[in-house]
Amino acid sequence: MYQQKYWNLLKELKVHVLYVQNYAVKQSKYDQSLDVFLAITSSSSIAAWAIWQEYPFVWGAIIAISQVITAIKPLLLYKKRLKALDDLLDSLSQIALKAERDWFFVAEGMWTEEEIHNRWADLKEETLKSEKKCLNGITLPKDLISLRAAETEADLYFESTYL
Repeated sequence: MYQQKYWNLLKELKVHVLYVQNYAVKQSKYDQSLDVFLAITSSSSIAAWAIWQEYPFVWGAIIAISQVITAIKPLLLYKKRLKALDDLLDSLSQIALKAERDWFFVAEGMWTEEEIHNRWADLKEETLKSEKKCLNGITLPKDLISLRAAETEADLYFESTYL
């Protein structure tokens, strides 16, 4: 029973690490896309004079959208969220590595059920402390696509590593 409990936590940690990694990549792409859009709209103002003559409404709408994005971008918390995700990924990766290293002792029956339970509880506690410290009040919207990808990647990892 305690071996299974530890194994489930090991898998959960791996999914968590991969989820945070996938989520961070997605957030980074959003941030980069916004930056590219803003760079194009701001640097292409000279070329706009030719377009302005024929399509003033279109160009005016693009400029208005870029101004709105520039104004609200600091409120979107992409940079702050990316920093928190990076810190969380590092911390969770270390915790998952410890759990994986200790799996040997669990799987080989070298630890008592009490020792397995205590290590399980320690890992859970480390994970919660890490999330609290790294996220520090930042909420992460759930992303089911990133979660499904993380679950698939974790399954492949455990199949190739342990089975």
